[in-house]
Amino acid sequence: MGDLLYNMTEWLRTTQLVELALWISETPLNLWIVTNFWAIPVLQVIHILSIAGAFGAILMINLRIFGAGGGHLTMLDLSKRYVPWVWWSLLMLAISGSFMIIGEPIRELINPIFWIKMVLLVVAILFSLWFHNGVIKRAEANGSVSSAARGGAIFVIILWCAIIFCGRWIAYAPV
Repeated sequence: MGDLLYNMTEWLRTTQLVELALWISETPLNLWIVTNFWAIPVLQVIHILSIAGAFGAILMINLRIFGAGGGHLTMLDLSKRYVPWVWWSLLMLAISGSFMIIGEPIRELINPIFWIKMVLLVVAILFSLWFHNGVIKRAEANGSVSSAARGGAIFVIILWCAIIFCGRWIAYAPV
């Protein structure tokens, strides 16, 4: 695994991302973030709270598929309760994450773990949209959840855990 990550880092260093990262590191916003010692920790706290909001809401929806939470609500009602939390949290993640990239562009953009996290995030969002819309429609139609839906729920939870893991790993991966 170490060789793969090393090779990915070496490849990233040959792309236009290096020039982009260097350009970002010379912007006034980068300078402001870097010179205010509290900026990165505040951004990280916002990012962590946002991932907690998104993951908590996603976990509640997926636990309902197992009958482990929100049993008094239909899938549609539960979805109406928690999906806004997911979208608002994703918006805050995008904003705080963008500022974190501006604050530390080389650490983020030339880091293979960052790109693995981004791919996992896109997969998680697209799969969740497709999966949950299908589960909600089927659950509303026949009142039950299939074993395939339970497998999908496990997959969604694993994807989000992998995203969280990669988010923490970014700080420790050499660039």
